[in-house]
Formats: sequence, structure tokens, C-alpha cells
Amino acid sequence: MNIMPWEFYLHYADKDLLAANYTGMKEQLRYMQTWVDSDGIMLSQIKSNGNVSEWHNLGEWCPADGFPPKDLVHTFYLWRCADLTAKAASALGEKKDASLFSALAEKTRQAFHKRFYNPVTKTYGPSGSNIFALVMGVPDEVKKDVQETIREEVRAHNGHLYTGIFGTQFFFETLADNGMNELAYEAMNKKDMPGYGWWISQGATTTWEEWNGNNSRNHPMFGGGFTWFYRKMAGLNSDQQEPGYKHIIIKPYPPKAINYASYSTRTPFGQAAVSWEKQNNTFKMDVEIPVGSRATVYLPVISGKTVKECRSGIKQAKGVKYNGIQDGYAVMEVSSGKYCFETD
Repeated sequence: MNIMPWEFYLHYADKDLLAANYTGMKEQLRYMQTWVDSDGIMLSQIKSNGNVSEWHNLGEWCPADGFPPKDLVHTFYLWRCADLTAKAASALGEKKDASLFSALAEKTRQAFHKRFYNPVTKTYGPSGSNIFALVMGVPDEVKKDVQETIREEVRAHNGHLYTGIFGTQFFFETLADNGMNELAYEAMNKKDMPGYGWWISQGATTTWEEWNGNNSRNHPMFGGGFTWFYRKMAGLNSDQQEPGYKHIIIKPYPPKAINYASYSTRTPFGQAAVSWEKQNNTFKMDVEIPVGSRATVYLPVISGKTVKECRSGIKQAKGVKYNGIQDGYAVMEVSSGKYCFETD
């Protein structure tokens, strides 16, 4: 109820759709809060025929290796729903609601940290708990420790993912955003179980419900992990501050073992596309920005010696504002058009 309206708005900038679902988003949050304890932790206990129903109170599901605590998963989604409802309120000009739901999201984030973080073991818990924590945002003083814990968890699972359907949605992108994109690539490339390559080796042409092939063999549950391919490896994203691809962010995370990638999508303004290739010691990237849009382009720099638009010097290129090199990327602001960038 809270997630999909925002996702549609992010990609299509349709405020009518967002407005039509806004009351439902608020009511979902109101209901979720009936299960919140005095510490701000949510654990739903919906009953069926007088007993607490497992199917009405699922936390994580179909995990590769164990379950995180249910109240941890429920509290994460309370935060997520509050955060997205606050963003929806802001987009719709509901300033009072935006402030109210932002405060709820922050209160929930703090409660999550207080309840689940163990400073001795430097973890929020097992089976993807730390992935959920990084998505929410952890205090600066523990972030490096949590990142290192995740590295250890991946190593302990021989480079495989170890999350369920919800954690897997965030697993690959969270690794990429936290300096672990090579681990994300390794997990995505696994050809034994659990891994997408395992399914392919078994003849799968669709995603399955479970890693071992039980139950449905045409199920979308683990498909959330695939966003890493276009958002991170190819690097094309819509900007939450300017939805509907009014502002496009192109920032690829090229794995060492991959030499090229390309991706295109149809936006409300027309086709947006990115294609990059490693050539010897150079990195070449073509981008297409539709009329009516603009983009911030992050070009990976190998040695930092030169940055150019393929047809002219970077500072002379029409429609390009060069902002220098930041954190290993040459950063450009570009207007609509087709561009070719190159760096070494």
C-alpha cells in the first residue's frame, strides 16, 4: 500500500496516482502503529480463528540461510512505510503530514538501532539484519563496523547471498553503495545454490519461489535483486527529488571482471540510455538524455589523467558542465542530447 504508489510516482511523476492512494498510505501506517510497543518496535500479531496466524504476520520469507527476527523486519517496514509516506506528503504539499511522518520514520530508525544493535558483536542480527540496518541508515560511529560485519558474513557464506525475499531486494545495491560492489558481483555471479546462476544451470527461464526449486517456478519474489544490473552496474537512476526522470543520475559501478554494459529505458520524456566499455586503460561511456530531461553523469576515472567528451575537450563540450573529479568519478551536469565521454 505504501511502497508501490511511491515507486510509480518516482518513475512517472504522476501526482494523481499518488494522491489517489495517499489516504490508504496514511491508514496503513495508522494500523501498523497499533502493533508498536513503548520502545517503538513493531511486531504484528494478527489472529485467525483465535490464534496468531503465521501467514498474516510474516517477517522475512524463503531465506537462503535462516531468519532474522520478525520484530526487526516488521520495524524496518514500519520505517520504510513512514519514510515513503513522508515523501509522498511532501510531494503533495502536505507539509504538516510530511513533518509528522518524517518524525515517525526517524523515531523508528532510532528504536531499531537501540533494540537490535549489539556493540560487542558489531551486528544488528543474523540473516540480512545488517542489510536492513544500512538501508535505514546507521549512526556514523558504527557504520564501518557494520560494513565489516557484512563483509565477514559474505565470506562466511562463500561469497553467496544469505538473505530472504526482502533482504535480497536490497542486498546487491546496499553492498554497492557501501564499497562492496565486487562482493555484490561475486554473489550475483554464483552458479551454485543459493544463486541466480544455480537456477539458470537447472534450466530456469523465470525466477523461482525458493532457491531449491520447491513450489512455484514462476515467482517474482527474488526478482528485486535484479535492480543492481541497471541501477548500479549500468548506472541509470531516476532522482527522487525530481521524479519521472526529469533529472537522471548516471553513475555506474563497473565490476573488475565486466568489460562492458548497456541499458536503456523509456521515460515519460523519451528514451534514456547508458552504455560503457573498458578499452585497455580507458573507460568510455555513451549516454542519451531525452528532451525535457537533464542529467548528472558520474564517469569512473581509472588514473585521473584525462577526461574528455569524445568530440571535443570536456570544457568546450556543448551542453556539458564539468564539475571536476570527486571520489573516483569525473562529474558532469548535462542537458538533453547524446554524449560520449572518455577517461583513463
